[in-house]
Amino acid sequence: MTQDKRTYYFELVDVVKFLIKYKKPLSIISIGAGIAAIIFSGPWFITPLYKSTAIFYPSTNNSISSALLSDTRVKAKDPLEFGEQATAQQFIQMLESDNLKNRVITNFKLREHYKIDENDGEKNFKMGNLYKKHISVKKTAYASIEVNVLDEIPEKAAEIANGVVLLLDSVKTDIQKRIALQALAIIEQQYKNKEAEVNNIKQTMRDLGAKGVYSFEEQSKAITELAGKGGNQAYINKQQASLAQYGSEAISSQETLVLELEKLSELRKKLEQANVDVSANLSNVFILQQATTSEKKAYPVRWLIVAVSIFGSFVLGCIVLLFTEKIKQININA
Repeated sequence: MTQDKRTYYFELVDVVKFLIKYKKPLSIISIGAGIAAIIFSGPWFITPLYKSTAIFYPSTNNSISSALLSDTRVKAKDPLEFGEQATAQQFIQMLESDNLKNRVITNFKLREHYKIDENDGEKNFKMGNLYKKHISVKKTAYASIEVNVLDEIPEKAAEIANGVVLLLDSVKTDIQKRIALQALAIIEQQYKNKEAEVNNIKQTMRDLGAKGVYSFEEQSKAITELAGKGGNQAYINKQQASLAQYGSEAISSQETLVLELEKLSELRKKLEQANVDVSANLSNVFILQQATTSEKKAYPVRWLIVAVSIFGSFVLGCIVLLFTEKIKQININA
């Protein structure tokens, strides 16, 4: 047997002798700690909490019109597509925003539920801490999102968990509506401006028509034919003079009108899409699991508390007894 092995063997023997020597006080300490842990982890001292979990996938769709009314030749965004990691992270940020938290607190009257005095100078600080303790969200490895709620009333925990998901959908919809209204106002103004331009061009063409120029190509062809047949020369000269004076303007107006009408048509499509974005709704979440009422408390975990208490008290007892024994040996040697 090597020196290291003999040393290890004798140390192990010393440990066993120590445990046998003090087995009674160590047993009393451990059992006492276990009994105390059982008592003080009971509902008389720690309010039991029940856990409910809602799981959902975020949607990648931000525009209803883009998803449903886009050109069939262009690949549209699938409104039924699940979000990826980046989208899930955006939803996590919304879930952790003060906007959503305040809605949850107000809708479920959490200040009254958690018994926070409205006259307390630290009511918001205390409410924030209790919110973090009872309501949490996390992103899973599969890009879904879990909403976990702990509450002393199991039905309340399930109600809040499902409510958080619905409020998140509402918050995302409100953000989209606000942006959609701004976009609608911009497009409406552009459409009105373009419509006014088209009307001005049409009025110019009507004025040219009153001056005798309504279709340069057709009129030029008709005058040429009329001149070839020996028609009224005075009339032909008058028409030719009008075409010479206003012809280029008429051609330019006609070409401009065609272009502006195309632009007006595109703006009309955008206006229709913007109206759809404002008036219609699509859910922003795909609920995978609705929260249900838990039948078993999640906190405190009494067996774990008892186990940790017993182990901790046993180790602490060993340290105290060992320290006491060493003190006695020092006094004897002295």
